[in-house]
Amino acid sequence: MTAKLTRSALLLLVVMITTIACNRSLVVERVNYSQPVESVITPTDDGIIQNRRYGITFSILPIQYEELRDTSNVLVDEVRMIRDQNGFYYITASGFNHVYVMKPGTGELKLEKKISIGDQQLISPAFNWRSPVVQLIDLDQNKEFYLNHNGIIKGEDQS
Repeated sequence: MTAKLTRSALLLLVVMITTIACNRSLVVERVNYSQPVESVITPTDDGIIQNRRYGITFSILPIQYEELRDTSNVLVDEVRMIRDQNGFYYITASGFNHVYVMKPGTGELKLEKKISIGDQQLISPAFNWRSPVVQLIDLDQNKEFYLNHNGIIKGEDQS
């Protein structure tokens, strides 16, 4: 009888441990989402941006409308995009006065911050990852900015 009781207690203990282990969530901490190199993407005629390397597809038209107040045609030739360590996307293009910081969600990119880079439009923007910030340069205008998802950390005219 004690052997049966011991087996039953052992079986109950195994079931309880398995149940507890199955109900816990697996959490991986200290994830770095940063992309070391910017993506330069040409939109389709419908304004779709598809970055196969990093697995993201979206329409540039809402951002184009926010920047240029026009969606009659795709006016952006190339979209510049990079992702920081916290998972925020930084998006801009030639002719823009802003960098759009977008937070990914389920099936969406939500505007986190619209960062003004001054009165002059960008001519030849480029992003670089400079941990822990994103560097935006415009070589044609000798401008350099260091950004995070809250805004400009440091910006200067390099002329």
